[in-house]
Amino acid sequence: MKHTDRWAFFRSLVNVAQRRACLLALPLATCASEPEHPPWQCNKNFVCDPDENQVSCPDDCLWSEATAEGPRADVCDAQENWTFVSACRETCGNGQKDDGETLDTCPRDFPGPGCGDGICAPAEDPTRCPVDCHPGTCGDSVCDIHENPAVCSQDCSDTCGDSVCQAGEELACVRDCPPCDDDSCVCGDMVCGQGESMTTCPQDCTQPTCGNGVQEQGEPCDDGNDVNGDACTNACKLPTCGDGIVWTGKEDCDDGENNGPQNTCNADCELSQCGDGQVGPGETCDDANDDDTDDCAACQMASCGDGHIWAREELCDDGNDIDTDDCTNACELATCGDSIVHEDDEECDDGNQIDTDACNNDCLKPRRVFFVTSQKFTGNLGSISDIDNECKAAATAISGANSMNFKAWISKFSTWPAMRMDTSYGGKYVLVDGTPIAEDGWSDLTDGMLAHAIEQTEKGETVDAAPWSNTKADGTRGDTPDCLNWSESGGGVNGATGKTIAKDASWTDAMNTSSCDGLRSIYCIEDP
Repeated sequence: MKHTDRWAFFRSLVNVAQRRACLLALPLATCASEPEHPPWQCNKNFVCDPDENQVSCPDDCLWSEATAEGPRADVCDAQENWTFVSACRETCGNGQKDDGETLDTCPRDFPGPGCGDGICAPAEDPTRCPVDCHPGTCGDSVCDIHENPAVCSQDCSDTCGDSVCQAGEELACVRDCPPCDDDSCVCGDMVCGQGESMTTCPQDCTQPTCGNGVQEQGEPCDDGNDVNGDACTNACKLPTCGDGIVWTGKEDCDDGENNGPQNTCNADCELSQCGDGQVGPGETCDDANDDDTDDCAACQMASCGDGHIWAREELCDDGNDIDTDDCTNACELATCGDSIVHEDDEECDDGNQIDTDACNNDCLKPRRVFFVTSQKFTGNLGSISDIDNECKAAATAISGANSMNFKAWISKFSTWPAMRMDTSYGGKYVLVDGTPIAEDGWSDLTDGMLAHAIEQTEKGETVDAAPWSNTKADGTRGDTPDCLNWSESGGGVNGATGKTIAKDASWTDAMNTSSCDGLRSIYCIEDP
């Protein structure tokens, strides 16, 4: 079927449907036969919309048998629609890019650069910018704003539309060369009037005039405006970084000769910032990357204490000058033996491997043990705090000791040493003179066998005594009498004691009792 026949058939179907709608007085009917119901939009934008066709909107819709059946049958151009070109079916032609569409098959949905400004620039494709580029009045020898060489080669040159009035364009390209409407604009009157230039009127204008909108001899550009920050300065020069003028949209800054390192505006007319590859104000380096583990961290030369771990040079870097935390001031991880007392983890650190001196190889100080002889007590010892205070008072006699760290080795009904002392301690327990009684911490102290008897007083004197205790060798509460929870000092009531000259479990649990009205000492242990 020929195109004309096919189109006539299509129109007949539409007309029948419309007539039926009108006869039925349907509210949404479109009556093609009635002037008040135009069937097509026909907005003359040179785009064949779905509600337009070739017959009613010839300006917007073009079609030919060659296009429909030839090599471009699979391309949906702007002046075709789905009613007669199969390529325009489905999504092609809806003005947006959809899945499966390409620039080759549906250029109308892929607008080109500059489309939509109402001017058909030389570089714009009329197929992709149909609203801007269409034939208009092609053939009148004037390059209209809707024409370019691709639309109308007989009217338009390659340069018409570049906003520069070239020689020979004065009449044919009014878009670049606006006409002169001033009384002084008379070529030959020896006055270079408004709108005249060396190009349009060399008789009157012998010198280039910057700002007349015409690119004349010696001028790289002339846009005829007073905007200094666009693509042509007010001195008719092309903008460059370093000319002291900020090119809008292209430069962040321009300090002229001051551009470059150590300035707020770098050599690329960008605001100086860390990572731009140029050493700016306040920077000692700039390696143009965001790797803070190399030798340039946050645009400062890497150093211990900067808060960034320098790869292969530092094990840690906490950015502070505290030498006793997890990372030392040498940017090394704190360890026992580095001669620095690691806060909360070490009691001492002498930097050597001697395990028997005042600081062992676990960086723990030895803890002292004694029994009190400066005062003796009946069975009415009072609360556990009262008993501890007796140990603290007696410990003031020990040189270099913190007396507040001492506690009583004794058990009451609700508390005992293994409940309230540091059972994780792994250092040495020693007598006041340094003699070890347990080498391996709490577990060694409470295994029922001491390395040496606890026979020294707070003054270092050796005395055979039987301190109040009621505590087993493992530090728990004994099952023997305790002077009524250490509240009774009268006769007829007993309390359990230990034995200072013993090294076995009887040092604390001698299986002996003493009358509560008797005077006995108490054991004291350093327990920070």
